[in-house]
Amino acid sequence: MSATQNDRRVRKSKKLLQDSLATLVSEKGVHHITIKELTNKADVHRSTFYAHYADIYDLYEEMENMVISELTELIETNFSLDFTINYQILFDYIAENKHFCKMLFSNHVTHSFFDRLTLLFKNACLKSWCIALNTTDVSEELNYLAQYHLQGCFAMIRQWAETDFAYPKEKMTDLLSTIDVTSTTYLATHKKGV
Repeated sequence: MSATQNDRRVRKSKKLLQDSLATLVSEKGVHHITIKELTNKADVHRSTFYAHYADIYDLYEEMENMVISELTELIETNFSLDFTINYQILFDYIAENKHFCKMLFSNHVTHSFFDRLTLLFKNACLKSWCIALNTTDVSEELNYLAQYHLQGCFAMIRQWAETDFAYPKEKMTDLLSTIDVTSTTYLATHKKGV
């Protein structure tokens, strides 16, 4: 077998395991998933799993790092002050990675994963707001507002994932963009306190 064919087989096996783990984590916590359950769902042999991962947590950590890395690159390479563009890019990513995103916004994701995700988006939010407000000072109040804002956005995306993304992506984009514009307008009119 050629190296290229072998690489393809490895990528295919890893993708099957990742998709299967994402589906299972969406249903229950990673702590409750067995190797047997995962390999049955992925339709791969246990030896294939162990050829790539030490345990389920090793696979989960790889997935966590992959999603954070992809989202970081997405934010950094596509950053715009236009909230609609930011949300279109985010929701396109979600549409292309529904398994991972359903897992990401399930109640079964680990706290460390959600903390990393929150920090990533909080920094992007603060960057947008600081540019919009023409300031470099991130006050305590601005930090609180960003945290509140993010939790609301995440709750809306979680509900969207729980309904299997039935609500139209374009409407989600418009809804969250409108909320961001409203938040920025509020911050601009109360700039002294921020």
